[in-house]
Amino acid sequence: MPVQRPFLLYLRSRFHITLALCAAGLVVLSVLFLRPFVLVPVAVVVAAYAVLTGAMFFTRRGAREIVAESEEDRLKAVREKIARFAALRERIAVIRLADERMSRAVELFLQESGSYLDKCRELDAFSPLANERIERVLEICQVYLGEMDERATGRRYGVPGSGQDQAPAEAFARDITDCAAVVRQRIADDLLGISGEERLSIMKELEEKK
Repeated sequence: MPVQRPFLLYLRSRFHITLALCAAGLVVLSVLFLRPFVLVPVAVVVAAYAVLTGAMFFTRRGAREIVAESEEDRLKAVREKIARFAALRERIAVIRLADERMSRAVELFLQESGSYLDKCRELDAFSPLANERIERVLEICQVYLGEMDERATGRRYGVPGSGQDQAPAEAFARDITDCAAVVRQRIADDLLGISGEERLSIMKELEEKK
């Protein structure tokens, strides 16, 4: 995938910032010590800075700086993504579920997703499919709790069809267990066995969601 905005990446690189600071320092020294003829040295410094900036952009050193800045952006985006899904997992962790089947399924999912996120932080990578399962489990828990509330309200006010004691917890628990299995498999397939092509796929997803 081509690097986005290469010149802007180069301008913010440490190498270019150092070059710009040196040029600024020379301008300041010219103003302080060459005041009667300040325009000439300042013009020379600015011209030299512009020429060097343009020339270095097309050198290998410039290319290395661009790649380094691009990688820094990628890592920042990946870590933000990991933090976002870690926060979703925390929301799942604080949900209190009275049904034992649901609580066991959620406990298993928290264990698998915790291992997944730890590996994500270690490798600075993630699996889009595993992330989607974290979102799905949160939705499942919210739907389950919503149904439980509706049934409790219905029983309280005698609404027909609300006589069942529990929401279909078994089906919800099975879905959560399936999500845990997917997350566990993604650790092996998408993280431990991640290839260069898969890393490019992750980077492409980040670009599309900017």
